Amino acid sequence: MIINDTLSTDVKAVIKSSAPLLREYGEAIAKRTYEILFEKYPQVKPLFAKAPPNQPHLLARSIMAFCENVDNLVFIASDLETISQRHVIADVHPGHYTMFGQSLLQAVQEILGKKASEEIISAWKEAYFFFADLLIERERELSTRCCNKEHANVVMA
Repeated sequence: MIINDTLSTDVKAVIKSSAPLLREYGEAIAKRTYEILFEKYPQVKPLFAKAPPNQPHLLARSIMAFCENVDNLVFIASDLETISQRHVIADVHPGHYTMFGQSLLQAVQEILGKKASEEIISAWKEAYFFFADLLIERERELSTRCCNKEHANVVMA
């Protein structure tokens, strides 16, 4: 997976500096994210039909890994690949990322309260959509490869 890092040094610094908050509140943020997501966008609930019961924990862990490695994303490339593969199987589409991002940012604001400064929210918004774009691109590649393989199998039959 090739990662074109377009995040600014300032955004990376804010993300890294928010690591202690995420260590402390990450699980609560993740849990609240899913609550908001399912309240606002019930149509996405079927995407999580096969999600493990510890899905909020997995999200919190992914966010922490991103936060800790934002200045060297190659360290999380295998995580991005795993997430992308799972999303293709679950039939996640690019539009779902906007719904999820809005839910995540709302959860961050609710859980962190005044600790969620404008600077933190702005940086996490930019970082989330950067991360989402990485996943969307990889999922597009995986889906195209899968569809091309299926098409080749049909043609050969």
